[in-house]
Amino acid sequence: MKRIFSITTRVGDRGTTRTFGGETLSKSSPRIEACGQVDELVSALGLARAHAARGGALDAQLQELQRALFAFAAEISAGVLQAGSLSQRLDAKAVRKLDTLRRRLEQTVEPMRDFIVPGESLLGAQLDFARTVARRCERAIVTLADRKEFRNRQAFIWLNRLSDVLWLLARQAEGHSRPLHEGRP
Repeated sequence: MKRIFSITTRVGDRGTTRTFGGETLSKSSPRIEACGQVDELVSALGLARAHAARGGALDAQLQELQRALFAFAAEISAGVLQAGSLSQRLDAKAVRKLDTLRRRLEQTVEPMRDFIVPGESLLGAQLDFARTVARRCERAIVTLADRKEFRNRQAFIWLNRLSDVLWLLARQAEGHSRPLHEGRP
């Protein structure tokens, strides 16, 4: 007999959801909110990837970031007591890897002397949007940390670096960015 797959669990019908660690939490929980923010970031990166050259360097970089974000969401969902049992977490090595990418990208982008107005290209705008979602994720994680519900310091650093990398990728995708004040040196 063929097994029928259903994504519906009915747990959410009561305004609750189950975490990776098996807890049932309200959908208004800051942990669930943070997981939702990370999920949105994964999707925002997917939208950018859909407009990047398939099989190219940017496609590969964005896929790698998406995979890291899935591990990050699992850690948030697992909670402080169960996070240590996960096989994959953002650590100092992940931060170093992102820093290496950031330094490489910094060498390909002109120094900015003004704020940038996003939208010179569709891909650049999507990467800028993903950057803003990353910043929102960062704020959600700080909220969890303030509540003692998240403790991975390396994940904080990684997420902060991620928004820098996304800004640089957006500038690279645009080729020429529009400064806030035209004609400024």
